[in-house]
Amino acid sequence: MHNTHPNSTALTSRPGCLGSVLARFVNFYRHLGKAVGSLPYQYESPRRFLGLPWLAINLGFDDPQGKMRHARGIIAIGNRATGVVAFGIFIARGVFTIAFLAAGFLSVSVASIAIVSVSVIGLGFVSVSVFAIGYLAIGIFAAGYKSVGIVAIGQEAVGMIAIGQKVRALFWP
Repeated sequence: MHNTHPNSTALTSRPGCLGSVLARFVNFYRHLGKAVGSLPYQYESPRRFLGLPWLAINLGFDDPQGKMRHARGIIAIGNRATGVVAFGIFIARGVFTIAFLAAGFLSVSVASIAIVSVSVIGLGFVSVSVFAIGYLAIGIFAAGYKSVGIVAIGQEAVGMIAIGQKVRALFWP
């Protein structure tokens, strides 16, 4: 079955290929953005701590050009969220974050920079990701001082293919 959408590319024409999966993922986020944009919602709890509301929810877009609203609070939920606990549809920053793109102490996302990163593409002191970079990197492709993965690069590396000073590997390059 071929994709006949006028905006499709050759990569998306074969079902199951990486381009097809990526196109579906991008299409999902496009639809999610439209749904969130059509349902603008804002709430801030009346109680505050250090000048921030305990709970801040800010969904939707401010203008037709697509500027995302930003939720800021101890617990923040929104398109963009900044807080101690931040749940962002697209972007989150804080101590504990969940979003498409995230930065913080502990982040769960598609792409993140954090002390502890759990993601597809992760950079952190401890990174558990498909593509992991960190002091302790665990993933399919792992690079770090101590790394574990199918392909592992580091001072101490364990994997099917491992490169480093102390290596445990099934195959050596």
